[in-house]
Amino acid sequence: MTRTDHFIGRALLGLLGLLILPAVAQEAVISADRAVFRQESGTGVYEGNAEMMQGDRLLNADRIELTMKDGELSRVVATGSPVRLREGADINARANQLVYDVAAQTITLSGDADIENRGRRFQGAQVIYNLSTRDIEASGDGAQQRVRLVIPAEDTNREPRQ
Repeated sequence: MTRTDHFIGRALLGLLGLLILPAVAQEAVISADRAVFRQESGTGVYEGNAEMMQGDRLLNADRIELTMKDGELSRVVATGSPVRLREGADINARANQLVYDVAAQTITLSGDADIENRGRRFQGAQVIYNLSTRDIEASGDGAQQRVRLVIPAEDTNREPRQ
């Protein structure tokens, strides 16, 4: 590993430490076939089987692009066929594009978007997931793809809730 590769890797790991919530800072690891970090513009790009791990979150994409603003991570854009995001047993999502807006604390899934949250599945042309409130919004494309929500049947073998 060259000195430049080491610097780029450390800089991007530092940026990713700010990514996707947690209340307690967790190490983030990102890997890909190729990486470029442009110090002046504050952008980093990972391409080719890109993967980001942080705690119980895993993001897989063909390309992951990071944007910095005023020295802090402001946006992550992941594209692929599809992009996949998993967070423990609670969240399992996929789409053609994922945009994480740090300030708004939202993840926007576009292009054949599908997110499963605690057994409920939302599908549409676009699905927006709010990390702070855990609210989900979905929209169709106005032509062929409509919004779809699947609520699983209650397990009848379980004891009723009190």
